[in-house]
This record gives sequence, C-alpha cells and structure tokens, in this order.
Amino acid sequence: MTLEKVLRWIALGGIFALPFIVFLISTSLFFPFITGKNFAFRLIIEVITGAWLALALVNSAYRPQRQWLLGAFAIFVILIALADAFGVYPFKSFWSNYERMDGWITLAHLFLYFVVSSSMLSTEKLWRAFLQVSLAVSAVVGAHALLQLLGVASLNPGFSSATRLDATFGNPIYLASYMLFHVFIAALLLAHSGKEQWNRTERYVVGGIFTGAAILALSVFGKSGLAFYAFFTVLGSIGGSLLFMRKTYLLAFILTLDAVVLFLTGTRGAILGLSGGVMLAAFLFALSARDYQMRARQAVAGAVVIVLVLVGGLYLARDQSWVKDAPVLGRIATISIMESTAQARIMNWGVAWQGVKERPVLGWGQENFAIVFNKYYNPQMYGQEQWFDRVHNVVFDWLVAGGVLGLLAYLSLFVFALWYIWRRDAGERSFTVSEGSILTGLLAAYFFHNLFVFDNVMSYFLFASVLAFVSFRAGEHANRPRLITAALFPLRSLPFISAIIAVSVFGVVWFANTNPLASNKALLQALAPHSEGLLKNLDYFEKAISYNTLGNQEAREQLAQAAMQIARREEVPIETKQKFLETAARELTLQSEASPLDPRPLLFLGVLLNTYGLYTEAEPILARAYALSPTKQSIILEVAANAIARDDIETALSFYKEAYELAPNFTDAHILYAAVAIHAKQDKLAEELLTPLIASGNVINARIASAYASRERYDKIVSIWEAHLQKNPEDIQARFTLASAYYAAGNAQRAIEQLEIAARANPSYKEQTEALMHDIRSGALRIE
Repeated sequence: MTLEKVLRWIALGGIFALPFIVFLISTSLFFPFITGKNFAFRLIIEVITGAWLALALVNSAYRPQRQWLLGAFAIFVILIALADAFGVYPFKSFWSNYERMDGWITLAHLFLYFVVSSSMLSTEKLWRAFLQVSLAVSAVVGAHALLQLLGVASLNPGFSSATRLDATFGNPIYLASYMLFHVFIAALLLAHSGKEQWNRTERYVVGGIFTGAAILALSVFGKSGLAFYAFFTVLGSIGGSLLFMRKTYLLAFILTLDAVVLFLTGTRGAILGLSGGVMLAAFLFALSARDYQMRARQAVAGAVVIVLVLVGGLYLARDQSWVKDAPVLGRIATISIMESTAQARIMNWGVAWQGVKERPVLGWGQENFAIVFNKYYNPQMYGQEQWFDRVHNVVFDWLVAGGVLGLLAYLSLFVFALWYIWRRDAGERSFTVSEGSILTGLLAAYFFHNLFVFDNVMSYFLFASVLAFVSFRAGEHANRPRLITAALFPLRSLPFISAIIAVSVFGVVWFANTNPLASNKALLQALAPHSEGLLKNLDYFEKAISYNTLGNQEAREQLAQAAMQIARREEVPIETKQKFLETAARELTLQSEASPLDPRPLLFLGVLLNTYGLYTEAEPILARAYALSPTKQSIILEVAANAIARDDIETALSFYKEAYELAPNFTDAHILYAAVAIHAKQDKLAEELLTPLIASGNVINARIASAYASRERYDKIVSIWEAHLQKNPEDIQARFTLASAYYAAGNAQRAIEQLEIAARANPSYKEQTEALMHDIRSGALRIE
C-alpha cells in the first residue's frame, strides 16, 4: 500500500471514527461526560488534519473547493479569534474550561473538520456511508436511553432519570440536540433509499456496530435482570431482521426510535424545534414538488391540522391528571413565558443585551458571559442559578462573544448553506426538492432549539458535518475549482512532507491535550481521599494548577472549597488548615488578577477568609467583589455577614437593606434584614419588616427566633409562634421552638404543654419529647 493510500485511510478512518466519541464517558476525568468526548474529538481532528494536509500539499484533488461557505466559515473563525484576543479574558476565551470545553480552540477544530471532511468525503457513496454510520450509532445511543427508561442503565444518577433521558451525555438537552440531527439525517437517507436493499458491506458495517454495542451492553448491564434481556432480544431481533429488508424499513425504525428518545428527554425547545422543522420541510416540499404537488399539499395540510389538534388538545387538557402524571407531557403543556425557567431565560437575555450595548462590535470574547452576567445582574434572578456562563440563546451568546460582527458571521453559515441548498446552477439544483426541504427543516429546527439552550461538542460536530455535506454537494454539482490548483510539491516529496507534518502534529497534540489532560487527572486525584492524609490532596491541587492550562480556575475553586470544608473539622491539625488556607488564598488572588473583571474569585476568597475568621482581611476583598457586581444579592449578603462578624451592625444593616430593596420578594434577604434590625434594637423597623412576613407565614425562621432570643425577648417569639401555630397546628418544629421560648421565659408548664401536643400530633417524636420534658422538670435543660 502506498503512503498516499495510508494517509487517505487515516483521514477517512478518523472521520468515520468521530460519530463513536458519543460513547465516551471518562470516569477517570473531571466532568466525565464532557472531557472525554472533547479530548477525543480534538485528538482525532489533529491527526486527520495532518494526514489531509500532507495529501493536499502534493495533490490538488484533496484540496477544498472554492466556495462562499468555506469563506464564510473562515471569516467567522477569524472574527471570533479577534474578539477573543481583544476580549476581557483571552486565556479563557481560547481554552474554555472543563465544564464546557468550548472556546476558540474548539471552534478552530470544527473549522479544520469542515475542511477535511468536505475534501476527503469526495463522493456521494462516502457521504452516504458516513451518514449511515452516524445514524447507526444514534440507534445504539437511543437503545441505551430506553434502557434508562426501564431502570436498567443509569450512568448519571445525579441528573438522569426515567422521566428525562440523557444516555451517554449526562444532560437531556445535549441528547435532545443529538437526536434532533439524526431524525432529519434518517429522513434524508429515507429520501434516497426507495426500494434499495442493504448491500453486503453495509450489512457488515451496520451489523458490526449493533453487535459491538450488544457485546458492550452485555458486559455492562448483563446482570440487570429479565427486563434487560427482554429489551435486548426484542430490539436486536427487530434491527437484525430489518437489515435483510429494504433500507426504508430500518431507516424508518431508527427515525422513530430517535424521535421517541428526543421526546423522552423532555427538552421542550428540541421538541418544538422538531415539530416546526418537520412542518417547514413538509410545507417546502408541498410548495416545490411539482410532480405531485396536489397530493403533497393535501398531505401537508392534513399533517398541520393533526399537529394543531394535538397541540390544542394537550393545552386544553393541561390540568388533567393524565397530563400532569406524564412528566414530558406536563412539561410541554405548561410552556409559558410566566414559568420560572422561561422567566430566567428572558431576564438572562436582558442582561446579555446590556453587555452587547457596552461592547457592540466584537463583543467580550468567548466564555465571558459570566462577567456580563455579574456586571449587569438582574436582582429578580435571586431564585435562579447564580453563575450563568451562557445566555441560553444562540443569538445573544454570539452577540456577547463576538459582537454584531461575530453574530453576522455565524448567521452567514446558515445563509450560505440555504443558498447552496436552493440555488439553481444551469437550471438545476444541487439538491432535490425532498433533500432541500429536509435540510432546511433541520437547520431551522436546530436554530430554534438553540434559541433556548447552547451547543456541545456533538451538536457542533453534527452541524459542521451538515455544512460540509452541503459544501461537497454544491461544489460537485457546479464543478467548482479547487481552492489552489497549482502544484505545490511533487508526489515524490510526500514521505519528507509526511515526516515533517507528523512531528508537527505530535507537537500540536502535546500542546493542546497533554497538559490539560494531566491537569484534569490531578484535579480528580485532589478530590479523592488518600491514605497519606489531606496534605496529599493539597499536593495534587498544586500539581493540577501548575500545568497552567484550562483547568486552572476550576482547580482553584475546588481547592478553596476543600479549604473551607476542613476549616470546620476539629480533627484536622492547625498546620494543615493553615497550608490549605495560604495556598487557596494565593491561587484565588492569582485567578482574580488573571480575570480582574470577574467577582467570582474575589467572592470565593472573601468567603474563605471569613470561614477562617479573618474578617478584617476579607472586608476589602468582598468590597471589590461588590464593586464588580453591585446588584447581586449573594455578594451583598456576604458583605453584610462580614460586617456582622466585625461587629459593624450599622454597615451590615445598610447592606441587608440594599439586598432587600433590590428585590422585596426575596424572602431570605427580607428575613436577614429583619433579624439584623432586631439585633440593632430598631424595633419599629423590625415590626414593619415582620408584618408582611407574618402574613405570608415566612416569619417562622430560626434567624428571627435567634435574634429575639439574643435580646431575651422571648415574649416576641411566643406571640409570633403562637399566632403561626393557630393557623398551622401541624408544624411540629414550630412547637419545639415555642416550647423553648416558654422555657427560656421561665414558663416550664407551658413548655411541657407544647411538647405534649407535639407528641400527640406525631407519635414518632414521643421519645424525644419525653426526654425534654424530663429535663425541664428536673431543671437540667439548657437553652443555647
């Protein structure tokens, strides 16, 4: 075999291996559902790019065709590179972090994949084979998701459930976007299949994928019981038999499987996107299919009526038990802009818009929405996630990351793709009406889905694959010239060129992957228990940070959390605590210097110092965090807590007042403000604050009781808690508090009466109440 063939097979083998990275769950890495897939994706892209580049340098047939879509993608990557370079935190914009593994490095890899795949998959046969492999893999992923539904497979117990499937993604949203692509890919292959049978090679490949998955499933889930084997037998029998029938049958089966799994993820944006994309595809087909236009239009009209009836019926039945008891139906039926998730999205978009207005041209750089979110934090988001790093809207995400220019460059990918799909060249289209309709529906569904979520490596990969397929087909149809047609190097120089490129690829692989992987593994070791003691954990933390790569911020924050945890453990030596404190404080300071507009490391540092009783040292740190995010209650409350620890009650009261006034409905801030007012002996203010809390029932809080107890105003506790118990006699904990207040006020008999009522109301407390009553009668009970 010649060197040229070897390189060609390396490039093609890598392209065909990419769909399989969906199976990677790297339990030996931090963020196992994310990092393994992304590192594998980058490594494969780097290898196939090297093989392709060697071929392209000696043979113009391997070079990409001259097209607008290629130019648009290149401009997009360049513009985002400029946005990142001139953004507020270039290091993170380039590298991202372990949780997302996005950033410019991923964007650059996607562009390289687009170039390589559109150049190397140079025939219709290769593209169909690639799409069939990807679809077969999706069927295996779908089968695994259904095993979750049966309770057999649960790879992410902290998130996955039988109500929202996530398969190998660890997140239902990611699985939904993956299945969204494959429903349309199955439809695209169906449009080609007609009466075709699977040939021998296709049976071997698809059958091999199914068999390999079956062997893996048996090894992992083989002890799961009868449900697994029944499912395994039924699904295997169906898949195996359909391989010997028309392609249409197996493709339709996989399409249905993927659509069902998508629905069972409960991801509303994807479900609505799929519905809208299918309707758009059907509409375009009916509008353009001249050969049987009337029948197509009738079918589309019927489908639209059915969808509208189903949607309308579900909405009307939203309060019925059969809808509420079905989690997915319940999620769809309760779609409303007033729902908490929708409200969070809308407020997030408003925050993003403030950031866009400040830096409209090139934005803030990738991975920097967190800075915008904190700077323009909406106080009404007090009940939502406090550290959003994505807008959850593709338009605003790219506006923030790359400004107006970055967004326009991103949208141009859709524009040119649709232009090539529908344009006529010499009176003919590159795509048939059915293909064009399906691909348009796919792009519309994907874009709509991303108006409410964000991408991951698999959705990026599939989107780039669709763009590459469009680029290939449009170029082949129009017989476009290659980007560079001149001979660059003679074929006989291929060994020399390959050697140079191999060394270069090794260097890129080492630079882009080795240190991030080593840091990731060290971080995971830092979080694990060690027989050598906690100082071994500290060594691993320092090792993880020493690589100075994308995991730095996560390692530093995990170190700070570990330091705060051991601060409360009495068995840990003072020297060990001191080393953790010093190391964590130093690293958080460095993190703040690396990203001076981000209040997060400052807040972590302030909380760390507070935890170790260094309140004076924490004060200026927290003040800086507050200056960077002046409307964020979580920061304001920490500043106030620090003031209380320093016995500066007046300052604390002013900050609690500020947190309360930013969002009066924020109960925690309201209670804290009232409690400090009580401590400060501002009784009139306290009464004003407590009145609405009493009316809402939220006044029954340990902080209020503690504040009054600190002033020995047990009469206040008695009056408030008695009023509450008259309306809520079943509140056992409130009775215990009331009993304590009576006892502290010197009324032992009334305390015993409350404990007796609690015991009668809930016999499980009888032993506890009897012990308390014995201590009360003997005078041994001490109230702290």
